[in-house]
Amino acid sequence: MPIPIPIPRRSPWVSQVLVISALLKREVSTRFGEYRLGFFWMLIEPLLGVVIIGMLIGSIAGRTVPEIPYPFFLLNGMLLMKLLSGPMNTGINAVGANQGLLVYPTVRPLDTFLARFLFQLVTTTFSFLLFCAIALWWGIELSFANLDVLLACYMITWLIGCGLGLIFGVLAAHYKEAEKLVNIVQRPLMFVSAVLHPISAVPESVQNALLFNPLVHTIELARNALFPFYPAGGSNLAYPTAFAIIVLSVGLTLFHGNRNYLSKV
Repeated sequence: MPIPIPIPRRSPWVSQVLVISALLKREVSTRFGEYRLGFFWMLIEPLLGVVIIGMLIGSIAGRTVPEIPYPFFLLNGMLLMKLLSGPMNTGINAVGANQGLLVYPTVRPLDTFLARFLFQLVTTTFSFLLFCAIALWWGIELSFANLDVLLACYMITWLIGCGLGLIFGVLAAHYKEAEKLVNIVQRPLMFVSAVLHPISAVPESVQNALLFNPLVHTIELARNALFPFYPAGGSNLAYPTAFAIIVLSVGLTLFHGNRNYLSKV
């Protein structure tokens, strides 16, 4: 008489963690597997942007931020902007790129979003650690007394990006024009988010308008957390936190209402 083979039973949470881990590995392989530098490319990619922009406008813009070496001022802003725009970009085709995997009952549409969002968080975290290591190696004095504020800035920015990624991901499943809308929204993002210059360098009337952008708050406060002498202006965590809760709630609501449709797209 044949001996029955026991089939391991896992809880839904364990199954989801395994699925997301597999999707995350697939994402890393897809993004960096074709490059010789592989994993290291995601670390040096933000640095290349800083080098190029620093060569173009560094000598001029650096005068407005004497408290921070301009390359590190710029890199901090670009990492946070990437943390918002990354989930927003990858959320658009998260389901479409993994459509073949949705035939498996353990893989759900939300898993594809979560894997891509976590990928952006992990890569940006590694880039930030490299940023800190280079700064310390160069003798730049970084303050780690306000790590809670720094962590909050990065997490809030990431959650806003996740909420926007869910919103545009659902919209893109119904309307292909959503991808063009994201591109339009992102074009002025670098110029209206205090990435290239501090908010204190613009007139007060412009400052009040820029503070409606939650990314300005998190970028300025993150800089102040690492360099305490840097003035954060009128930035605060309350506004971007409320914005993140609203955007994430809207994104989850849209996803919940369209989860069956997304699994059949």
